[in-house]
Amino acid sequence: MKIILGVSASVAIYKACDICRELSKAGHNITVAMTRTAVDWINPVLFEALSGNEVITDATAGGMAHIDIRSGADLMLIAPATADLVARAAQGRADDIVTATLLAYDGPRWLAPAMNPSMYAHPATQASLAQCRSYGYRILDSADGEAVCGDVGQGKMMAVSDILAAVAAFKPAG
Repeated sequence: MKIILGVSASVAIYKACDICRELSKAGHNITVAMTRTAVDWINPVLFEALSGNEVITDATAGGMAHIDIRSGADLMLIAPATADLVARAAQGRADDIVTATLLAYDGPRWLAPAMNPSMYAHPATQASLAQCRSYGYRILDSADGEAVCGDVGQGKMMAVSDILAAVAAFKPAG
């Protein structure tokens, strides 16, 4: 299966490496697209090594990269999906390679939110998640737990094993 893995800047970004590695090991063709801030947090070379494919960033994306990378993709998974990315997705913004691809791609779109519990609980974030659901996006619900800052509540990205199980259970159309 061909999967576009969108990565935004969250403390949970290290889990995206595990997702990329495990999906690649399972035989999936992974194309990683990273937001500008995600590139500031982790070097794209790591995702290139894990996926075996070139990573697409705003700095490397050619004129129609958001159109080109969607070709033949069975699934677009954004993990982690920050509060900012979820809000931009809900608004239909296309101001980086990840959100532009999200709009251009017409297949299944999944978001794995990862943020501080207060941010997750905020009515604006909940409204953004509801709007994304109304577009048909699948939300891989955040887990309860302790955030890096010490706050406790829902907001942690779903466990990598649960995300991998959801992908394994997914049957692409066609």
